[in-house]
Amino acid sequence: MGIIAAKPRDSLNHMSIRPIIASDWPAIMAIQAQCYIELIPESLEVMQSKWQASPTTCLVVEQAQHVVAYALVHPWAKGNAPSLDTEIAHNESNSWYLHDMAISPAAQGMGLGKQLLEHVINQATQLSKNGIGLVAVQGAKGYWQQQGFLPEAPSESLNTALNTYPPDACYLYLTLD
Repeated sequence: MGIIAAKPRDSLNHMSIRPIIASDWPAIMAIQAQCYIELIPESLEVMQSKWQASPTTCLVVEQAQHVVAYALVHPWAKGNAPSLDTEIAHNESNSWYLHDMAISPAAQGMGLGKQLLEHVINQATQLSKNGIGLVAVQGAKGYWQQQGFLPEAPSESLNTALNTYPPDACYLYLTLD
């Protein structure tokens, strides 16, 4: 396991986005630990439950044969979120939930997040999903709003889930056409 910083001469053309495979998990867990400093990282079992619930929508970005980013995306009802650090099971919904998207600190600032999000949105659009929800943490609300995600009025069940996140957590939703 190791996360290698992309060299400046590496271009985004050498990047690939693909579904997660079992051997990606050490790199994914390392990226999670590097990126989430205001909350306790979720366990491997919890992270893998998202992948097992929807293996075709959980993705990694690979550069020079190294995983440098990931996104855990799975079906979930609009206006709701799973509690943090809780295993989930497969469920049917016409909306997706972007549970986690993280870029290795060594690969930040290269536009990978925007490309990964665009890939997820395109995939959801092709599958006629209504939209994508997420919980913004660590001051990321502004970033997600710049990407078109908007706040939703929280329900009682959403408030219960949000109580498991840091105090600044905010549910946002992107409606797809």
